[in-house]
Amino acid sequence: MTDAFDLLHVHADEDVRTRSSAHGEEHDAAAVDHGTALVPLAAEGDGEHLTLLVSWAGHTDAGTLSEQLSDALLGSLPHKRIASFDVDELFDYRSRRPQVTFSDNRFSDYQGPQLDLYEVEDALGRPFLLLTGDEPDYQWERVANTVLELIEHLGVQLVVVVDALGLPTPHTRPIGVTAHGNRQDLIEGISTWSPAAQIEAGLAQMLEMRVDAAGRDVVGYTLHVPHYLASGKYPQVAVAALEYAGAAGELMLPTDELREAARMVDADITRQVGQNPQIAALVRQLEANFDEYSTPQQRSLLVKEDDVVPDAEELGAAVEAYLRTQPGDVIFGTRAPDQADPGVDDEDTTADGDGPAEGSGHDED
Repeated sequence: MTDAFDLLHVHADEDVRTRSSAHGEEHDAAAVDHGTALVPLAAEGDGEHLTLLVSWAGHTDAGTLSEQLSDALLGSLPHKRIASFDVDELFDYRSRRPQVTFSDNRFSDYQGPQLDLYEVEDALGRPFLLLTGDEPDYQWERVANTVLELIEHLGVQLVVVVDALGLPTPHTRPIGVTAHGNRQDLIEGISTWSPAAQIEAGLAQMLEMRVDAAGRDVVGYTLHVPHYLASGKYPQVAVAALEYAGAAGELMLPTDELREAARMVDADITRQVGQNPQIAALVRQLEANFDEYSTPQQRSLLVKEDDVVPDAEELGAAVEAYLRTQPGDVIFGTRAPDQADPGVDDEDTTADGDGPAEGSGHDED
């Protein structure tokens, strides 16, 4: 019988703790076999809301979403890599040849495919899991089964899949989204466009189906990137993905740097469009189509169940409640970095309001 974890390599050298799924006994990670269920530190804390965020580069990665999302999360939040998939089993190197650098008569910086599982802490120290890298070419069913086993053994309560498609939408309108999955409270009324169509499947779509069939909570947010910008890096789509993922998983995720990059990209696009009448006419036509066919009213994940937006007094009370849980030297930035609480990003917990509201995934602008 094939071991569900045969495709995984456990990173024992990165302080990963494991526990026997049958007896609850702790072992040294270097000594475990593939039959031992991984249990990262996240699962031993508040496991009631443990979220698995899935994003990988593939044919549904318009605007270079996956790379920007992983860079934003892993570049600013505490994290550790706890497992990696065996890429030699999963990738066709000749169809997507890796890059390598040649300089001074030597080769270096080989950039092969990767598919890694990380344990990450959001800006408030709440744990979640991130599965990111390259979409495999082979063995989709085995990969999906492995992910299902990880969901079971790590105690994941919600799987959030984010991807992006290049569609005929204008850059002058908010990023559109098609929401899908089995959590109606997290998808109902969210979509700007939700057609009935037969499309080319990706591993993300197949995995979402398998998670749903297994009776696990899963939602997906497919972002709509203007087709004329889909092949390049489009920060706006990464901001939107982090907002939806953060709101669904009740996580505070960083978007400040991406928002600044998005403003610069917007200014550059506006300048180029203004210099080309043909492109300007195309954008106007796309705007007309968008305004005619998009959903007129979208529900926000930030509102309450009765669709009443919290007023300023409620929001202020929530902020005050959070600040009361933090030491004064952390709030006002007087604690030395090496004395800060583990898992808390001082920049995101200062009183300047730059970070997103708790549980929303949005920034307070």
